[in-house]
Amino acid sequence: MPRVPPKNSISRSGPRGRRHAWHYSSHLYNRSLESLKDDGTPQDPQKSFLLNAEAAESAMHEAVLSMGWFYLNGVGVAQDIRQAKRWYRKSARQGDPRAMFSLGQMAYDQGDYQDALVWFGRAADRGHSRSIFWIGKLLWRGYSVPQDKKQAMALFQRAAREKVPAARRLLRFLSRPLSHPAHL
Repeated sequence: MPRVPPKNSISRSGPRGRRHAWHYSSHLYNRSLESLKDDGTPQDPQKSFLLNAEAAESAMHEAVLSMGWFYLNGVGVAQDIRQAKRWYRKSARQGDPRAMFSLGQMAYDQGDYQDALVWFGRAADRGHSRSIFWIGKLLWRGYSVPQDKKQAMALFQRAAREKVPAARRLLRFLSRPLSHPAHL
């Protein structure tokens, strides 16, 4: 009687085809995360990058997104903004709002507020709460859009309701009473 491989097998080949490959990619991705943790196993950013890269090559969503992070932050590989954008765009094409947000932040940091608005808008349309806050920042400051503090405040409040810490801090800051020195 032939031996049937277990369902959680990590072999690259076998009768399960594509589903089987996903399990192996998942295994590689999880091992890449373990290489970054400091839980008794030694940190090895380069090993983590290489394992993640192998998982990303099979288009595993989380691994593709993580490739952008590795390149953006120079973890296990030389920092390369162009490669970070490439991987974030690939992840965005897979529909990941976190990648869209990251592309928006990168554009914002580079002063390309129009591109930032596009990416934050795409992420917000997919329910990404932090993007709502960042669109509010663009409106508050009038970057690439007419300044609209009323609309910005509405977006800050919406983001705060969705538990975005930066939005909550900003609203507390804006609502604080102004202190007047007794004698100037």
